[in-house]
Amino acid sequence: MTLLHKSTILAGFSHIAAMLAGLLLLFFPVISDFEQITDSGNFTQQFQTNKTIFEALGPQGLFVIILPWVLSGVCIFSSIMAKAANNNHKTLILRWKSYSWAVSVIFVVFILISISSVGTFYIPSGLFAIASSFYNR
Repeated sequence: MTLLHKSTILAGFSHIAAMLAGLLLLFFPVISDFEQITDSGNFTQQFQTNKTIFEALGPQGLFVIILPWVLSGVCIFSSIMAKAANNNHKTLILRWKSYSWAVSVIFVVFILISISSVGTFYIPSGLFAIASSFYNR
């Protein structure tokens, strides 16, 4: 039994890309935000700053980082389990493959919902997860 099939390798790339994107969001100020200096009468003064994920979103930023890590981890696990299952257990294999597709759909929805803020950082990871699902047939 070998675990290094194309789907497993692509799922691993998805996980690595999600980890790198999460670490980038944690440590580098890449999210644009506007801060308001004064607001008096009809005059408002703002300036644009770049913030890290926790400065921009607070504690909710942890969810934005952990969700792609978990999704890509499930993609790896389902790919390994689908290839490791015996051919006599077709329903078990189909179940593991369906997990891979479900993770890909959730990943795409997550990216589309957050495309204006952090979703662009997770596009490579989502593409690798989709490719892994295709090879996991």
